[in-house]
Amino acid sequence: MTHEVEQRIHDALARHPLERIEHGYRLVHPQGAGISTLRLLPVNGTGQGAQVVSIAEIAAEYDSGLPSFHPVGVQRLNSWAVHGAYHLSGGRMRQTAQFSIYANEPAVHLAAQSILNAFGGQLPLGRSIALAMTSAAVLKQQRAHHALPPQWQTPLDEESLNAASAMLRQRGLAASNSSTSVWAEVPLSGDCPSRSIDPQAETALLQVNVGVPHPVAGAGYLATISLPLTQPPADAAEICARLNALELQEVDFVPRLGAWGMHVPNDLPGYSCFIPTAESVGGLHAAIMWWCVRRAAWLRDRFWKARAGLHVDGAA
Repeated sequence: MTHEVEQRIHDALARHPLERIEHGYRLVHPQGAGISTLRLLPVNGTGQGAQVVSIAEIAAEYDSGLPSFHPVGVQRLNSWAVHGAYHLSGGRMRQTAQFSIYANEPAVHLAAQSILNAFGGQLPLGRSIALAMTSAAVLKQQRAHHALPPQWQTPLDEESLNAASAMLRQRGLAASNSSTSVWAEVPLSGDCPSRSIDPQAETALLQVNVGVPHPVAGAGYLATISLPLTQPPADAAEICARLNALELQEVDFVPRLGAWGMHVPNDLPGYSCFIPTAESVGGLHAAIMWWCVRRAAWLRDRFWKARAGLHVDGAA
C-alpha cells in the first residue's frame, strides 16, 4: 500500500514532464546545469527503522559551469547549503538530502511539501549558492536572478516562540527566546545545563531564527548547532564530510535537509539548516528545533568525548 505522503508526491509530480526511474523521478536540467533525482526508497520493516516505511532521497548532480572546490571549500560552502549537503564524488559536485517517512507520520502535509520543495529547489538554488561563493558581484547577481523576498510580510507571532521555549524547558533543557528566535542548550558531557552558568560547560547551542534572509534563497527558517569548540580541529573538513555521510546512513532519523560545515569566522565545524518559505508555517519552528535536539543527542552519543571534543571515525 502506498503511504499518504508518497501518494501526495506522486499526485503533485504527475503533471510534470519527468522521467520515471526505479523508485522515483529524474529531471535533466537545460544547458548542462545538471540532473535532479527523487527516489522513494523502501525500507525493510524490521530492525532500527521498523517505523520508517521509506526514505525520500533528493539528489543533484552538477554537470558544468561551477567553480572547482577543494574539500575545505566544499565544507565552507555547506555553511550556506539549502536542501541538503554538498559533497564531491568522482571529482564532481553533488548534493543530497533525505527525509524519513514514518508509518504514523504526524505531519503528512509538512513531510510531502518538504520533499517536493527540496526536489524543485535543490539544484537551481544549490547551483546559484555555489556560484555566489566566488565574489560579491556574483552573489548579488544570483540573488537578483531568483528575486526571492528577503522577509515575510507577516512576522511569526512572539507567543509561538514563547511557547516553544517553554516546551523545551519542560523537557529539562535550558531555553529562551526573543521576538525572532528560540534557542536551547543540549549538554554534551557533565551535569551543567548551560554555558551561561558555567562558560566551560560542554553544551551544544541550538538556535532557530525565523523570517531571516538567506544570502540567495530568500526568507525562511535558519537552524544552527554550535559546538563548544574554541578552535577548529586539524581535520575539520573531514569531520564535516564524515558527519554528513553518516547522517545519510541513518534510517530512523530526523530530516537531512541541512549540512555540517565549516562556519565563519574561524572555520569551526557546526550544523546549519535553512528552509526557505514565503511565509511562516505553523509549528515549523518547534519541529526544526526538535530536529536539532535529536541531532545534537546523536552527535553526543556517538562522537563527543568529554574534554576532548569531536572524534569521528574515518575523518582523519
